[in-house]
Amino acid sequence: MDKLTVNQNYPLVNARYKLNTNEIKLILTAISQIDSIEEEVLKDYIIKVSDLEQKLETQQNETYLKQFAKKLMSKPLEVPTQDGWIVANWFSDIEYVRGQAKFKVRFSEKLKPYLLQLKERFISYNLKYILPLTSTYSIRIYQLLKEHEKLTKRYFDVEELQDILQVPKSYRIYNRFKEKVLKVAQEELKEHTDIYFDFDEEKSGRKVTRLIFRIYKSRSENKEQPTIEDMSRYKGKTIYYNGEDRQILNVWEVKEEKGYVLVQLIDASDDTMTEKLHISQLEKMIEYAENRNSTLF
Repeated sequence: MDKLTVNQNYPLVNARYKLNTNEIKLILTAISQIDSIEEEVLKDYIIKVSDLEQKLETQQNETYLKQFAKKLMSKPLEVPTQDGWIVANWFSDIEYVRGQAKFKVRFSEKLKPYLLQLKERFISYNLKYILPLTSTYSIRIYQLLKEHEKLTKRYFDVEELQDILQVPKSYRIYNRFKEKVLKVAQEELKEHTDIYFDFDEEKSGRKVTRLIFRIYKSRSENKEQPTIEDMSRYKGKTIYYNGEDRQILNVWEVKEEKGYVLVQLIDASDDTMTEKLHISQLEKMIEYAENRNSTLF
């Protein structure tokens, strides 16, 4: 398994915790060492201080490292379960080996179902996308959106998202939350990762209460931009749109410079509609429908 690949079960993605960027990057570095498909038991994972310094782009002395470890051990996470929740530490222990300048870390046994033997309902991404991010909220939003990448859309009540991200009281004011969290994440993801997003706001009266995230694949991840000829092959395909299957009748007006396409759709009741979709969004919705149908049948 690629040692830069991070796999996380959905409940772990949606867990509530408050970490700084260095802490979350250390945890993800350790997770990237797990073969989450094949491994059956948790073990010690080694993180060399030199590797950690390189990833964090900073040098650390032993006094700092001890304080860092103690502080991390005092920051539990809350994982939602079917019947309630679990509060646990990330690690059962963190050991520092002075002569070899390395950490030995072992994840808490309570986290085993969320890290090992992952067969479905998990996200997978490359650690290289996380390391350049400077905001812990950008990292969390990236993970949350990766969960719905194939659906190309994710909804959050504002208070729910603030709670998952564990933002401070000052960021509970929406305009500040938007400026310091959402806008920063929007810029960082677009510059450094394989996805980016925009979002719409829904209001109750004058208050923004709900957010709709639209998720796109970064253009740098696409080998070449599809043309109208490429897109015509999707006629007759099924996409999963707004909770139901719809068949594509026509694809036209591919806006290559902006990456959008007009699609005519029909549902099971023979009702038709025209939708403007981003090309990467359309491709993912088709892929999701195909995978979904093959799984169900």
